[in-house]
Amino acid sequence: MKWLLRLLSLLGVVVLLAAVVAVFLVATFDPGAYRERIEDRVTEATGREFLLAGDIGLTLFPTIGLRLEDVSLANAPGFGDAPFAAAESVDVAVAMLPLLRRQLEVLRIDADGVSLSLTREQDGHNNWDDLAERLAGDAAPPGAGNERGDRERAVLGDFSVAGMDLTRVRVEWDDRQAGTRMVLDPANLRLRQFQPGADAPLEIDGSIRLEEQGEETGAMHLRLDALLNADPAAQRYALRNLASDLELQLPGMAGLLQSRFTTDVSLDLAAGVSRIEGLSAALGGMELVGRLEIRELGRETLAFEGQLRSNTFNPRLLLSELGLSVPDTTDPSALQRMELELAVSGNARELALDPLRITLDESTLRGDAGLRLSGPRPAVSFMLKGDRLNLDRYLPPEVEQARVSEAEPPPGAPPVPEEVDIPVELPAELMRAVDLDGRLTLETLTLLGLTLEAIEVNLRARDGEWKVEPLTGRGYEGQVEGRATVDASAAVPRYALAVSLAGVAIQPLLGALRQDEGRLVGTGNLALDVTAAGASVRALTSSLHGSGDMRFVDGAVRGINVARIIRQADARLRGERLEDDGEPNQTDFTELSGSFRILEGVVHNEDLVASSPLLRATGHGSANLPEQTLDYRVDATLVATIEGQGGRSLDDLRGVNLPIRISGTFADPRFRLDLDDVVRERVEDRVRREAGRLQDRLLERLGADEPGGDADPAAPADAEPSGSRRIEDELRRLRERLR
Repeated sequence: MKWLLRLLSLLGVVVLLAAVVAVFLVATFDPGAYRERIEDRVTEATGREFLLAGDIGLTLFPTIGLRLEDVSLANAPGFGDAPFAAAESVDVAVAMLPLLRRQLEVLRIDADGVSLSLTREQDGHNNWDDLAERLAGDAAPPGAGNERGDRERAVLGDFSVAGMDLTRVRVEWDDRQAGTRMVLDPANLRLRQFQPGADAPLEIDGSIRLEEQGEETGAMHLRLDALLNADPAAQRYALRNLASDLELQLPGMAGLLQSRFTTDVSLDLAAGVSRIEGLSAALGGMELVGRLEIRELGRETLAFEGQLRSNTFNPRLLLSELGLSVPDTTDPSALQRMELELAVSGNARELALDPLRITLDESTLRGDAGLRLSGPRPAVSFMLKGDRLNLDRYLPPEVEQARVSEAEPPPGAPPVPEEVDIPVELPAELMRAVDLDGRLTLETLTLLGLTLEAIEVNLRARDGEWKVEPLTGRGYEGQVEGRATVDASAAVPRYALAVSLAGVAIQPLLGALRQDEGRLVGTGNLALDVTAAGASVRALTSSLHGSGDMRFVDGAVRGINVARIIRQADARLRGERLEDDGEPNQTDFTELSGSFRILEGVVHNEDLVASSPLLRATGHGSANLPEQTLDYRVDATLVATIEGQGGRSLDDLRGVNLPIRISGTFADPRFRLDLDDVVRERVEDRVRREAGRLQDRLLERLGADEPGGDADPAAPADAEPSGSRRIEDELRRLRERLR
């Protein structure tokens, strides 16, 4: 409340000057004749030009009364021609008999149409410092205040004011350094039974308008009741039992925001200390209690410290009543409960909150934070520890929708509508307006469906570029380490992400990320390094670039059973139908590895290698993320015996390359064994075997027909080409089976 006390002091300048003029006129009885002399005296005392442009009226008995009209005090040099202070009329009435006892008993002070103009230029200097120095006695040394008070009491004795009323008051505060403007207009002040060192009832009622860069940013109506205790000689002031009701009108608010606070304020100018005790403030369901002490008043080394604690309040209700937009969260029950507790200290350039406790819904963070205002932008720092934090609850629903859009719908769910591009909006202006350095540790963190433990995060922001580097933790039976960048400095936001997973169980991780069962099972390592830019999900996936690699052991690929596909192909070749074998639709592996690169949202892989006791497989192809389509080929080779229908062995397929085509969408992939290649290889192999047997028989016959050999007279004439016919018959039977 320092500003209020200073305001009262500055408003009282005109009134006290008028009272001094009244005492001076007691001995003259002709105030009009001394107009110029009065103006000169006040001008000399203040260093400012003082004008009495209107009439001067005087009464002498039974009270000494003075009326001044059209009074003004000039502004400081360099602050324009408009007066610093002015009043349309000032009436002062002083009891006459107490003056004989060297007591000044002011019966009333009435001032109407009072105006005060306070200005701070861009370089920081203002238009009242010179008056403050004169009122303070040109910065008297410690102890001089009491001597000055003794001299004043020796001249005037005790003084009191029975009543003071200031009506139609207008105060303008123009802060050109900050680009803000505050106007108190109109306002009324009522003071009763004032005496130095004693409590006097004070009432203030006024309206305030707030402006920034020439535009109105809010309005407030203030009603204040307090007991004013002022001792100007000792430079001590206090407002006790202060109770204030506020009605705030903020941009975007349909109605008024009601607020109330109570406190005791004391100001000791000689010691340069102000204290706010027993503070209790209520705003939009939030209540704050605490205390604050400000030291080194009037000096560049101004410092303060205090404690504040809030009740349990609803942040959604507070934001709504403040006229601010309530964020749309994935969990509608989020942002329902909040508590604050902190100790504050600092000065005009730095602020420290230590200790600091923040409770939000079911999460609690403890630690410290700081704010530095000396740089080009406000700089925030923090070091916090928390128990658990579920960020998914507070993310926009669009993020959750984009994350789970590829997951298979549950049985009975309605069909998924045609894909709609989902915007990704960042608070870019806020991200550019503040710098940040912080460290956060959490027992558990839930983000994008993933639950991680023992999290440590370093967060840094400069010029709109926010970096998480590094993020470390445990989860899904392994270690997680990553770094991320969100660059909001440009018109189109840019993103970068690098993640390294070591020894993780990939199936529960992918299942949590996509909210489905997950197609890859196993334990191993995964590394990913990608960048993207855009303001929507489709723009981000279309601009995705990067690379990665993986290696997993003792797992399976769900959604495809290579052994079943081989059995089905063999059955078709034999003209048979394979019954359901009851095996799970997956392909087990002992090891799976490969690398990939991402270009404009298309993932390319050329070196997939998988092995198991049954088969070996290699793979290559691509996955189009924007279109969510697959174009991939797996070349499988049997290395052990598997049995087909009826226990029939498939040994004849061992070592044969079995190419499997994978196409379709992520949600509905299709698998097809390329039978043309299989048939061609099997036919060629059978032809080679038959040709070999035919060659052996021909050699036998040629040996029998040589001179000295005995020919078989019973052999039919067409025995020689029988091998060719057998080959042709076999090929015909194969074609029929394939039909």
